[in-house]
Amino acid sequence: MNISHLNIGIMHSLIGKNDGVSIVIDQTVNAMVEDIGIELGSIFFLAAHTSPRFNAETDDIFWHKNEIHNLILSIFSDNTPPDDLDQQIHEKALYAKDKIAKWVKKNRIDLIIAHNTSHPYNFITAVGLGYYIEELRAEGIIWPKLLVWWHDSYFEREKFKNPNPIVDKYLRYLPGTFIDGIAFINKVQPAIASKYFHKYDPKIKNNFFESRAIVVPNTSSIEWEWKNKIWDSQMPIAPEQDNYNDTFLRDIGLICEIEKRGFTLDDTVLLLQHTRVVPRKKIELAIDLAFYLEDRFLKDGKKKCMAIIVSGHSGDEQEDYKKFLNEYFELRMREYPEANVIIIFGEKYILSHRDIIVDRKYYKFAEIPSIIASHGGLGTYFSEVEGYGNNLLEMIAYGLPSVINKYEVYKTDIEELGFDIPAIEEGMLTMELVEQAYLLLTDYNYRNKVVKHNLEVLDKKLGHKIIAEKLEPLIYKMFTRILK
Repeated sequence: MNISHLNIGIMHSLIGKNDGVSIVIDQTVNAMVEDIGIELGSIFFLAAHTSPRFNAETDDIFWHKNEIHNLILSIFSDNTPPDDLDQQIHEKALYAKDKIAKWVKKNRIDLIIAHNTSHPYNFITAVGLGYYIEELRAEGIIWPKLLVWWHDSYFEREKFKNPNPIVDKYLRYLPGTFIDGIAFINKVQPAIASKYFHKYDPKIKNNFFESRAIVVPNTSSIEWEWKNKIWDSQMPIAPEQDNYNDTFLRDIGLICEIEKRGFTLDDTVLLLQHTRVVPRKKIELAIDLAFYLEDRFLKDGKKKCMAIIVSGHSGDEQEDYKKFLNEYFELRMREYPEANVIIIFGEKYILSHRDIIVDRKYYKFAEIPSIIASHGGLGTYFSEVEGYGNNLLEMIAYGLPSVINKYEVYKTDIEELGFDIPAIEEGMLTMELVEQAYLLLTDYNYRNKVVKHNLEVLDKKLGHKIIAEKLEPLIYKMFTRILK
């Protein structure tokens, strides 16, 4: 069977945006087109919101922050849910099912790839898709095939461990057991999923997880010419900047803020928090690090302005974390009134792509690490929970050295690859980490060795070709082999 002739349908809440799932979707599309030979015109998208692209349909029912999803998440563990919750979920799921069925029929889709339908944030999408596939299989219809991409799940979050009875009734559809294949993003998830599948389908084939499940780590390509650089330079090696990105630091208001304090950009140390603004990213640790680093520079007689730049958007996961961070920052400033530390949220100027709308210039999210790297800055990534680490890989790919907290998946899946990344554990900042960060910011010869080493590891072990190498055999099995 020539799987390059298949019509592929890809589903998620967001496609082509700045979130980690969107990044994986685009990487997967590139792998299917460039390495598997599937025509771009044979790939179709269904989402709530997408970046401009062909073959895309949208409907608010798939939006992870619509009214029904906000309701479900707010009462997920509430044992006294609204009386009509069951009816609301069922009716919205039927609507989603109808949209999915029409999309599949219109585009003659052979394979649906559904992203993150194991997560409550996509609750109605998962239930609607489950209704649709369950109905087809009950009628003996085995087409289209369904591949679930398991990025995250309610099993992996403490706050989702006690669902109320109404919510619990529908969890058999998150992501459901009527699936033909499953892709995980780390080594821990298959064991979690196995418990789920045996709970909801005790008759599941024993070899399902052996032949129909794969682990596809997050990957990252290196989009600049790095191999021929002079790495023993006394200046930081980073991607060359063009005149579009030259105005980024001015537009986000950083230049104005440092000049008000009597500093220049050369006197400023840039720390990039290249993530969304959600609590599990532990951005308050980046704030703490900035104050510690200012003290460390002063010990060597260097007066510096410390600038924390947050590139991701806020407002996800129904928590006002950005407000907390501003309050936390103000508290730190009251403790150290003489400190020269700035925090800038750049989200109003950053999209998934470059654009100019009216008189405002927007910058590409993926490129922000290259801007910070070109100024000799440092990435911060103190997350306590990650599915893998897309944004960490993005910083590595653009030559930005980073400091991290060793979250669980980093320890099980990434650390063994051999990256050189200064780290803390259990979210506890140490003076040792401060010293390592200081060295990366001041010793450019050492910094360049670290950057080069990490690029080599990334290029060898987490390049995009891994996606096709793992995905192509799975798709072939899904269409040609019957589980026994």
